[in-house]
Amino acid sequence: MTTITVPASEPEIREPEGSPAGADQLAERLFTAVGRYDEVATEAGHLQSLTGWWGEAYDAYRGAASRAGDEHDAMATTLRRVARAVAAYADDLRAHQGVADDLVSRKGDLDADRSGLIADINAITDATPQDVEVLRARAADLRLAYRRLVEDHADLQRAVRENEQRLRQAFEAGTSLRDALAATGGASDTAVEAMNRPGAPGSGASPSEVQRWWAGLSEAQQQAALAAYPSLLGPADGLPASVRDEANRLLLDDDLATLAAQRDDGTLSPEEAQRLANAEATQEALTDADGFEDPTTGERPGGRLWLYDPGAFDGDGRVAVAIGDLDTAADVAVSIPGITTETTDVAGGVSDAINLYEATRFNGDGSSVATMFWLGYDTPEGAIDIDTITRGRAEDGGERLADAIDGLRASRPGEAAHLTVIGHSYGSTTTSYAATDHDLAVDDVALIGSPGAGPADTADDLSPGDGNVWVGRNSRDAVGFFGDEGWWHNPGGLGVDPSSEDFDANRFEAESVLRSDHRSFADHSRYYDHDSESLYNLGRIVDGQHDAVNAGDQTYDPWWRWADDPEGEREPSTWVPGRSETRAEP
Repeated sequence: MTTITVPASEPEIREPEGSPAGADQLAERLFTAVGRYDEVATEAGHLQSLTGWWGEAYDAYRGAASRAGDEHDAMATTLRRVARAVAAYADDLRAHQGVADDLVSRKGDLDADRSGLIADINAITDATPQDVEVLRARAADLRLAYRRLVEDHADLQRAVRENEQRLRQAFEAGTSLRDALAATGGASDTAVEAMNRPGAPGSGASPSEVQRWWAGLSEAQQQAALAAYPSLLGPADGLPASVRDEANRLLLDDDLATLAAQRDDGTLSPEEAQRLANAEATQEALTDADGFEDPTTGERPGGRLWLYDPGAFDGDGRVAVAIGDLDTAADVAVSIPGITTETTDVAGGVSDAINLYEATRFNGDGSSVATMFWLGYDTPEGAIDIDTITRGRAEDGGERLADAIDGLRASRPGEAAHLTVIGHSYGSTTTSYAATDHDLAVDDVALIGSPGAGPADTADDLSPGDGNVWVGRNSRDAVGFFGDEGWWHNPGGLGVDPSSEDFDANRFEAESVLRSDHRSFADHSRYYDHDSESLYNLGRIVDGQHDAVNAGDQTYDPWWRWADDPEGEREPSTWVPGRSETRAEP
């Protein structure tokens, strides 16, 4: 008698209990309370110095006010950590419930296959050896699939328990005033232990040391450190982008809730109002990034908040938002903006990054892509600004950019991406400083709408090893005219025009059908326009398809007047396959 053993249907899926939305509401209320403590601490500081009063009573009053301010500040710190822990719990619970839904779907498919196998076994009346072998193979495959489902279900249940345990520890760590006023500020023992290990962020460790520190932590230590110390992990070069994203979103949630509560109370200072505006702009950009759908798959690659520092540079802020998975993407592009760009402009920068992602994928070779808008330096304030026509901020920004790229590289040991940096406007000068003075660790450099290549006299000065230096310049872009070229040309002070013969970079077509009849600043903002020559070629560069880039003629100096630009003499294209088509026609 032939026996075919059909595996049992298992496991019984247990979905995580709880409401992420309810936890989010609790976190928001806790953040609101944090704002109240902050207000008292600030007011206590203001009230310590009163005119017209002195003596022992005044000294006693000042001492009491100081203690009250310090205690409320410490309570705000502790409660903020608890609120962040609740917010992190909500995010993890939401993710766990999504995993559970996937497990339920997988089990339904396996149960259907199991029922089909049983039906096929029962339908056979005179089975041949070959029939039996096929049925046994199906049973074996099914058994293995159920076993994997059981293991994944066990992993989920463990993650759910650890998430609940972290939240319990966060509550218990700050239950007394003594705990709240302690140096650890109510952080759990697990979090403190993790941060005391060599290589932790904030200790002066290198990006590679930070990467090894994180990789050496247990999952419980990682999650505890994230919940308790997001301000240290959020900007830490060397950490995976997914970790930085989770930490920075906690900081963003904190700002949105705390500062909004202060605004509603009418206690928001001008500096805090700017910080809130930066936070709200970042949230808008993240919403756009999270909602974007890949044009080739219809899936959402998701956004990554890689950098969030809304108070930097006297309120201008620092921020970096990516579309796609920076930790795994085969092709990664980082876009550097120019003058007047501040955190409140991040939604526009993310829109450009989305266009670049879409163009790269639409004409790509199928490789995975991530594109990031990086505003990590202090851009000049305006067109008529001493900082705009000098190089100081580009020099500082170049060092910051090189450090950021080193951090991005270190976060992916053994899994290097093809990495392209694209500097636009003053950001191109910044990029040139990063490549020339700090050995920018990228595969390709692209300068678009450049007012000058800073310290680089030729493309060889900033060539990234075996990579390429690319230049896109709209012939009507007024900013491109500022680059120095030829003895007759009036230099703008930011270096050589990188589109020139003297610089000898790979110039690509970047004309716009919307271009003016004369040089204008409007054409300066069209390099990321959909279905433009510039965006088409940038997408090819990011994807590593260098042979498919449409070359443009370099500008040249006729010695007796300003430089000539041959690109201005041809008709630009839009939505032309192989020239400017960057998406499927609606």
